[in-house]
Amino acid sequence: MTDTTTTPTFLPDKKSEKRFYNSLFWRSQWLMFCTSYTKQQAVTFSWVMLPYLEKIYGKDTDEFYAAMLRHQDFFNTNVAVAPFVFGVVTSMEKENKENGVEAKSINALKSSLMGPLAGIGDSLLANGVRLIATGIAIGFFQQGSWLGPILFMLLLNIPNWGIKWLSGKYGYKLGNTFITDAMKSGTLNLITKAASIVGLMMVGAMSAQYVTFKTVLKIKSASQVVDIQKIFDMILPGLLPLLLVLGCFFYLRKKNKPVRVLLAVVVLAFVLTFLGITGAAK
Repeated sequence: MTDTTTTPTFLPDKKSEKRFYNSLFWRSQWLMFCTSYTKQQAVTFSWVMLPYLEKIYGKDTDEFYAAMLRHQDFFNTNVAVAPFVFGVVTSMEKENKENGVEAKSINALKSSLMGPLAGIGDSLLANGVRLIATGIAIGFFQQGSWLGPILFMLLLNIPNWGIKWLSGKYGYKLGNTFITDAMKSGTLNLITKAASIVGLMMVGAMSAQYVTFKTVLKIKSASQVVDIQKIFDMILPGLLPLLLVLGCFFYLRKKNKPVRVLLAVVVLAFVLTFLGITGAAK
């Protein structure tokens, strides 16, 4: 179903722009409301974007549904800095409607931003501001003072909320000017390619850090005991996790369901452990 009516200009004045920043701030509070192992924050990402995509493309249009489906891809970043990504993506969607931007450019830039921003947000807020707030408030907690919880909430949430509001505003402003200039100069394709490379690097880094797959199998030969895992490590450290990730990747590339991969990995883990190939070292 395609709506033939003309879509109004997105954020035509300062008043509507301010409403957009406020709306983005409050809607982004729900980013962690619905997460999954396969998509993380993707469902709520598209939900946050819903009213802005409707205004850009028009309600119940093919373009609107295509954009909503596009933002169902995997997404995961720090909640406080996530509005920056929302702002940049909204500006790119607006440019896509007005001047035409490749859909893969939007997803590539979004994927490349989530990793670095997650690192910045976690280091600055989760591991920085939170520890400072705890250190200041803990003395009041020990004394049984009601100032303890109040100080902790204020010291933790004021920086979080301030960064959340400002990141959405400057994400849209930066994207609104930068993407337009990049399209005119022809550098958007270079940015897309670079963003794709960074995204793949982040996937590789996350795989190396979080995927654990080792064998405890040892083969006795005469008077010697051959440790199979040590042989794999001599060939290539992390060889088994790499093969597991590549196997899942090629399976998903054939448009298979992620749930099947999860079930297959669980079944494989049980079978290999039962056979004594993986599991706790004896």
